[in-house]
Amino acid sequence: MKRAFLTILFIALLLASSAAFAQNAIANADYTQLGWQEFPIASIDNLFIPYSNPSLLGTGNADGIGLVHLADKERFQKRYWLMLNAGNLAYSYERDHGTNYHMLATGFEALPAHILPNLYLGTNYRFTDGGFEDGTFRSGLSYRPHDSASMAFTLENPMHDRPFYRAGLAIRPFVFLDNVADYRMELSADMNYSYWDADGYKLKKPILGINTQVLDGIKLGATYNLEEETALLSFSLSLGKSEIGSLARMHEDDNYGYAYAFLSDESFKNFLGLNSPKWYEMKARGTVVTYKAPKYKLGPFHIYTQDTRDIESIAATLKQAKEDPGVSGILLVNPSYATSFALQQELVSLFQDFKSDGKKVSVYYDNISNGGYIFASAIADKIYLNPMGGLDLRGLSISSPYLKDTLNSLGIEMLNFRSHKYKNAGNMFSESNMTADEREVYESILQNLYDQMVAQINLGRGSKLHQPVQTLVDEGPYYIAQDALDAGLIDGIIYQDELPSSLKEDFGFSGKNGSLADYRSYDWSKPKENLIAMIYASGNIVMGKGMPGQKIAHESTVNLIRAARKDKKYKGIILRVDSGGGSAQASDIILRELNLAQSENKKPVVVSMAGVAASGGYYISAKADRIIADPATLTGSIGVIGMVFNATEMFKKIKVNWDTVKMGEKADLGAMHRPWTQDEKDMFTSYIEHTYEDFVNKVDAGRKNLSNEQVHALAQGRVWTGEQAKNNGLIDDLGGLDVALNHMREVSGITGEIRMVDATSSNEGISVQLNSNSLMNVLGLEALEAVSEEYIKVFELWQDFAGENALMLSPINPEKQQF
Repeated sequence: MKRAFLTILFIALLLASSAAFAQNAIANADYTQLGWQEFPIASIDNLFIPYSNPSLLGTGNADGIGLVHLADKERFQKRYWLMLNAGNLAYSYERDHGTNYHMLATGFEALPAHILPNLYLGTNYRFTDGGFEDGTFRSGLSYRPHDSASMAFTLENPMHDRPFYRAGLAIRPFVFLDNVADYRMELSADMNYSYWDADGYKLKKPILGINTQVLDGIKLGATYNLEEETALLSFSLSLGKSEIGSLARMHEDDNYGYAYAFLSDESFKNFLGLNSPKWYEMKARGTVVTYKAPKYKLGPFHIYTQDTRDIESIAATLKQAKEDPGVSGILLVNPSYATSFALQQELVSLFQDFKSDGKKVSVYYDNISNGGYIFASAIADKIYLNPMGGLDLRGLSISSPYLKDTLNSLGIEMLNFRSHKYKNAGNMFSESNMTADEREVYESILQNLYDQMVAQINLGRGSKLHQPVQTLVDEGPYYIAQDALDAGLIDGIIYQDELPSSLKEDFGFSGKNGSLADYRSYDWSKPKENLIAMIYASGNIVMGKGMPGQKIAHESTVNLIRAARKDKKYKGIILRVDSGGGSAQASDIILRELNLAQSENKKPVVVSMAGVAASGGYYISAKADRIIADPATLTGSIGVIGMVFNATEMFKKIKVNWDTVKMGEKADLGAMHRPWTQDEKDMFTSYIEHTYEDFVNKVDAGRKNLSNEQVHALAQGRVWTGEQAKNNGLIDDLGGLDVALNHMREVSGITGEIRMVDATSSNEGISVQLNSNSLMNVLGLEALEAVSEEYIKVFELWQDFAGENALMLSPINPEKQQF
């Protein structure tokens, strides 16, 4: 949409300027534009871009505000320029001896990067006060096929003259040298083609140029016009986001210069390559999810909570910090990410990647939770704790309530139709206690997760611990900070205001930045992109429509998959699953649409599992070309349940009598006021068994490495961790989105650049970010804070699955884990 708007704007300006060309001239008006003769149009890379070659506004390197003065003592106050360059648009005000000029410009990348990157179009239009229709324009076209070469063409068409053409070529000779930055030297040649009264159009002698940046922040350049025998010398200094410079134009006795100051939107490379090591104090609080969905929709407003972050935005922040030469370490103060163990593992991998270049991570806590320590121990070079703080290290557990006796006391019977003994998602309603089979599954999962937890703590602190991790866990929690220090679990006991001195002592630097710098790109070209559609499947799987990120509603999800599979720009689909399942029918419809992407559209499908992808969550993943999960992902649970409530005894207790008139033996099947007959129970059991067999067959069809018998042995409702699933063949590899992307590259045969495109979110509506407290106040929902979250979840489950006969629902989700 943005590119289409800019294209229309470009055409409109071109037509308006062409109309102006047909008008009569204003006599003796000086329409020479700043920089037209001075700069090489293929390599210009400063605030003068809108004047010299407006197409290169599309690179973003002109963004900012600038002031330019003619450096002549007699005319210093009489000629100056004020420039405002913002994204693809620019405006300049010019004062010249009492005449006011205005210049409007636009420039943008002409085509998407997956079609033809590095092709830019642009135009400007310059006019005087009250003389808009008599203005002049310059249009530009630039192409940078490689970091070594840039080509440009401009057309100037003042109304009082014939068109004026210019072509330019620039090269970077050092681009093929590994030990020299390619932007250190640029060589250019420009050719003008203009109309001469006597000879008509004539190709003039070239303008040769050189630009250098031998040291970061210091630029020296020169051009020489062989036709006019004029020279231009340029010099600039840049520091942070500021640049000052001067231009000197020399031609026999006609010598003059410009001085300018520029405040850029982006930072230049550090002056002389000097870096003062600093900590980036990163905010690490709130809930981490795979996909951030609006909490509410109110008309056109999509309301998001600020304390929820998607893991990809955190990954982008850490990547930026890693590439920022001004950041030597990340400081986390009281980090409190609320997330699944699986997503925590992805966070750990992201922080370890940040540290791979030698950068540091330090963490300060007032109090350390169990999950917080598992996270911090794996990433931190130093962990500091408040003197009155504690370390709540205690291990892992799973707890579940059982309501059979409660329901019986009310006169409610729960019929739990399950395909196998391990399919225990309905056990909380049908059992009085944890069954032996249920306990077997939980113990297997917890043992594996516990082993992963121990390995993660050892990863960061193995050499510092005074005893084995298992022993230290059993001796926790550590309510006294000194006990944690004595055990080697932390590195220092300090108050928060003592952090600077401790950081200085331990790392040699203590300065902090609260934000990261956005650095301008010095590259001339970007690789052609291969687009992969990212579809996020989070929440319960239900029939109907729903908001992505909250539910996996079959209509909404199928529409997303269908749009992606039919869109030719996508080379494949990555399905990011974070779901414990739900409706068997909805799961099957979604799986079919994914299968159509593979069979009809020949697009590979790779699944990336997050916190949980079990039962229905595994079902929709089963036929993917590759399945990737985190080691702590909860997956499997290949089985089916059906839950029915019979309230006959309750109605007797409360003196409610029912009578029924029916036509058809089973017309009142499922009514809560009468018991089920054995024939009805047998029929429903047969339905559950049939659905289970279909589930196993679908997995068998997708997992070529497993036979039907092997799938059945792994199924029967058993839940596995990602690590266990990798070992038994239910998934292909362990890791996060980065690993999934590598597998997509392999199965799709893509050799170039890959860009994941969010094919889930809609660009419609107005986004509003509020913190949770403000959100409750704005919506008048303060009373909901007093309602137990568990009750709300039970209601949501009933709402989602009330009309479903068969459910593919996992008995375990990450929220049941206490860590």
